[in-house]
Amino acid sequence: MRSFQISRYSRAAPLLLALLGLLLIASQLLGRLDFWWYDILTRNNPFHGPEQNLIVIAVDEKSLSELGRWPWPRAFHAQLLDKLGGARAIGFDIAIAEPSRDHPEADGYLANAIRRNGKVVGPVFPELRSGQLLETRPLPVIAGAMAGLGHTDYERDEDGAIRRVYLRAGLGAPRYPSFAAAIRDVASGQRGAIPPAQPPRPGQAWLRRDLAMVPFSSGAQPFHLISYSDALNRLPAALFDDSIVLIGVTANGLGNQQPTPVSVNNAGMPGVEIDAYMVHGLLNHQLMRPMPLWRECLLGALLLGLFDWLLSRRLRAPKLLAGYALAAGAVLLSSAALLYFASLWVGGSVVAMLLLLSGTLRYVSGQARLFSLAFTDGLTRLHNRRHFDEAFNHAFEQYRQKQKSLALIILDIDHFKKYNDHYGHYAGDEVLRKVARALRNCFNQKGQLTARLGGEEFGVLITPGNAQQAMTAAERFLSHLSAMELPHSASPLGKVSCSIGVCACIPGPADSTRALFEHTDQALYEAKRGGRNRVNLYQAPPDVSAQKSADDASALQD
Repeated sequence: MRSFQISRYSRAAPLLLALLGLLLIASQLLGRLDFWWYDILTRNNPFHGPEQNLIVIAVDEKSLSELGRWPWPRAFHAQLLDKLGGARAIGFDIAIAEPSRDHPEADGYLANAIRRNGKVVGPVFPELRSGQLLETRPLPVIAGAMAGLGHTDYERDEDGAIRRVYLRAGLGAPRYPSFAAAIRDVASGQRGAIPPAQPPRPGQAWLRRDLAMVPFSSGAQPFHLISYSDALNRLPAALFDDSIVLIGVTANGLGNQQPTPVSVNNAGMPGVEIDAYMVHGLLNHQLMRPMPLWRECLLGALLLGLFDWLLSRRLRAPKLLAGYALAAGAVLLSSAALLYFASLWVGGSVVAMLLLLSGTLRYVSGQARLFSLAFTDGLTRLHNRRHFDEAFNHAFEQYRQKQKSLALIILDIDHFKKYNDHYGHYAGDEVLRKVARALRNCFNQKGQLTARLGGEEFGVLITPGNAQQAMTAAERFLSHLSAMELPHSASPLGKVSCSIGVCACIPGPADSTRALFEHTDQALYEAKRGGRNRVNLYQAPPDVSAQKSADDASALQD
């Protein structure tokens, strides 16, 4: 029965593994495993190369020390935009959402510079004020002069890092392209109409669509990083011709530093640099798209069920673990290939982990089954003589040290040869199995070990156990066997019976397992000579020397 249950479970294991994978992938409980794998792949992307015409002009510490305290006059930005007239597109990632207090005319001055350039993209982002979600964008006069607006909202993963961005988002509806996509559109001449400002309404949500992965890399940055003060005062305008330029804050304490897979010393990466990675991915068609979750779930379940079904049937035990490890490696390598060559992110780390886990469990289960078979009698499913001898030796030494009693029972089926001659060996095997089942039923308590010692002989070790306990247990078994009424026409009783020998002792320094076994065996043969179908307790013969001394002392007294 146990073998049948194990076999049935083994057949159902691929389906169970597929269902487990489906649940884990769908619930994203182990999503950090995929983050870890994605970070490794992006950091070591062999196909990542620098973009020659992508420039980030940074409001950095150097610029602050040279140009003064932030925020700077609008005139600085207007002067820089006029200098960048030859650029293909400009991403102006500086939020100017409040009018200038000291110089109201400065806003119009900057708007005119933006309009003269004609290729400037501004930022839009969600902001919570007084419990109300708002859509923050540049001043109307400035937004109206821009060639496009794009949202700078990032998606944070469970570990807080930025790996994903939505290509469209907006308050109430995903009306805006991402900041990087808007820059790409302006650079390629595909300008769209700027949506009108969305007035705040109670209950409105910031909606997102078209998820993509940021194509980070730990190699050379895909852009040139230039200080704002150098771009404004030192570098020639021709340097920026035909380039895509992003302007943003990178100085510590001013910019929106975001943790990413390639952030140095966990310091975070400025939002303008994240957008530069996105622009690079869009321009070079390296923008990575995640597989929809429902497809990832189905693919993971299919791979788990198929691999487990094939490997568990094709591989022998010594190669099982290696086969599952290779399958897990193949899943991870396929995930990397899809990421690098098809720009498709499918994860795969959960599938690989479950394959390794399944292979390990199958290997351990197989080894345990082999170990069990090595110590189990194949016919009766009791312990075999090898296991019995090892357990007997260990218990004997243990109880010698504890000075506690243990008992040994040996039983033999009466007239078994005649049974085989009369009914045949197949029927004889069946009787052995039935007697073994009766032994398991009668000796099923802790400390009672049953075994087939050979042929029709069985043994029971009781630890701890004294003579009275062993005799009572043996007689109970004999009554149970008699009640089974197993027919045996070649026996004087007409049914199957057993002769049983019992011996118990507290092992002493000079005692041995062999002596205890021989004493029990002697009691068994006394039971056979006494008429069979009975229990006999070994009685130690009287000490001859002690008896002689007693007789001599009695003679002297007379």
